[in-house]
Amino acid sequence: MSMAIDYRQRLLEETSDLSPVEMEKIYQAVVFLKEKFIVSDEARYTTPSWIEAEREATLAHERGGLKVYSSVDEMMNAILSETETE
Repeated sequence: MSMAIDYRQRLLEETSDLSPVEMEKIYQAVVFLKEKFIVSDEARYTTPSWIEAEREATLAHERGGLKVYSSVDEMMNAILSETETE
């Protein structure tokens, strides 16, 4: 049986003896990590890699380079048949 780890409690215990200046540094590090590595579901749509992928997909669509399917089932069958032949 696995136990749930209370990371908030562990963080409090780990930092309980730090000075206010040291706590400010920890706070700044947490804010930095949160902003850089823990993004909201919508934030990924504004990353450079996402924007570039959207641009490439739009160009492929405009050139007619994308397959068109009449249903999700048709698309899934095509994808599955492509992976079976590989």
